[in-house]
Amino acid sequence: MHAYTSQVENPIVQSTRDKEPSHFIFEIESFSSLQKSIAITRTDRIESSEFSAGGQRWVLVIYPNGNKKQEGSNGYISLYLKMLDKPIGGQSIYTSFKFFIFDKIRETYTIIQDVRERRFDAGHLEWGVVQALSVADFNDPKKGWLVNDSCTFGAEVYIIGGTAATSRLSLAPIRSSHPFRWQVHDFPSRTTDVDSSAFSIEGHSWKLYLHIGTNDDDGEVRSPLLYLCLDNGTDLIGGRKVLVHCEIVIKDELLGSKDTKSVVYWFDSDNNNYNIGNILKEGALINQPQHEGQMQTQDRTVTFEATIKKVFSCSDTFED
Repeated sequence: MHAYTSQVENPIVQSTRDKEPSHFIFEIESFSSLQKSIAITRTDRIESSEFSAGGQRWVLVIYPNGNKKQEGSNGYISLYLKMLDKPIGGQSIYTSFKFFIFDKIRETYTIIQDVRERRFDAGHLEWGVVQALSVADFNDPKKGWLVNDSCTFGAEVYIIGGTAATSRLSLAPIRSSHPFRWQVHDFPSRTTDVDSSAFSIEGHSWKLYLHIGTNDDDGEVRSPLLYLCLDNGTDLIGGRKVLVHCEIVIKDELLGSKDTKSVVYWFDSDNNNYNIGNILKEGALINQPQHEGQMQTQDRTVTFEATIKKVFSCSDTFED
């Protein structure tokens, strides 16, 4: 894809694609004979039959030798889109449109698009590109646009209108900085999962959940995984999300050690829990020295302190 700047229009973009135009295809046979005819009648344009797109009726207009009413058209083919139904009552129709020329050799469509939207109203029923394609390039048989004196043009027209759906992401103020405190007293001999009570921060209910992974042969705890869970995740319907920054301090009360985990995660209705990690392999309970007998293996209390630092809430989709 490449872009170039017309002298009399806004920049246009030229690209290629395989798929044919979605709204209109205009096939022209005996193009040179048609050119001679319009030269004799001093008509400088070719108009297609009408087509419909976006609830409006349109005509594709081709100036084989350029739109002479516009400066800089000499040596170029000009392509225009004409609206047939004049808007009434001061109404305006905003559009984005593309012009197409079929390359018969490579069997692809060259696309020429004005990069900005165009406003059709009672005083302006035609918009287009003055310097759509050079006449020399169009007539060059190696380009594939004019083959056996026939060519194919096309158009796509998209109406820009209606009211956009809007979603707002905002930082919720955290009114309480006190951490939520949860203790598990029978670690590491516990063999069943356990979750904390719920704690509420800025309209959302949260829980900590400890999943006890065990070895099937001896029941020894292998991988206790800690999760931060959005307890009311089903409230996040319609694509709503919350971005949470949470810090969790893990304390081994017997060994007097601790570790801090930082969580930044998007929660939604389908992703309402976050795996913080294996607390045996990552953090306060790992590789502690052997002292005072069997201190590492005896049951002890593990304390989890969770502090919600920031909550970014993505509101319901609404219309302004």
